[in-house]
Amino acid sequence: MSGTSTSNSNGTVLVSGPDVIQIQDLYVSAGILHPIIIGSIAVIVLFGYLRLGSNRSIAPITVFDWLINVALGSTLAGIVNGNSLVRGLLALGTMLGFQHITSTLTSRFHQRLAWRFQGPPLVIAFRGMMLTNMMKKHRISPSDINAALRQQGVLNICQVECCIIEPNGSISVFTTKELENAKVDPDVLMAVPAYKALCEHESETGRRKSTFVGNRDEETGEKGGGKGEANHNMNSIADEAS
Repeated sequence: MSGTSTSNSNGTVLVSGPDVIQIQDLYVSAGILHPIIIGSIAVIVLFGYLRLGSNRSIAPITVFDWLINVALGSTLAGIVNGNSLVRGLLALGTMLGFQHITSTLTSRFHQRLAWRFQGPPLVIAFRGMMLTNMMKKHRISPSDINAALRQQGVLNICQVECCIIEPNGSISVFTTKELENAKVDPDVLMAVPAYKALCEHESETGRRKSTFVGNRDEETGEKGGGKGEANHNMNSIADEAS
């Protein structure tokens, strides 16, 4: 091989020259045990923290949690591949500390701080109707909803009470039959601002009776243009409430 040899800070020998591939691309003796020794220590430390700590530490509940989880994996890989153990552990501790602080604040001051770290649940289908404007705004296709319906064993959108995009990106599907069989007030659904607003709109307009008592009335002659107008109104209500 041609070229001159130089050495960088971590002991890797670099050879300059026209060679397409060099021996150092395949094997470098300097620090050969780093991934085994230092990497093992980093993995054990991180595993110990996650095992002894709360399960909340690895739960991808919010976008911030997802970001931290990705960063933890990237940082751990960096330690294994040659980064300093102390610097890597400090980076892991910083990210885990931020997650602990944010999750503690949102759990204790939920009403005031939760929205700063996660978006609200979004209603994209309501009582047999896809909210097309909401779907377009949040880049959800009908195929995405149909896939979620198939996973829940739902055969037709007309069976759906509502579809909700959760803050972690998953789609929750609730059918009208489930609400009727439950025979209880759907407090979990009413905690979603958009669903509550849509139910109040339905009650005010008299388009359909409340599903809380287990009854489903037929739509009051809303066909053609009337159905499109109703869809537009529900899109606006869901968007404003979210």
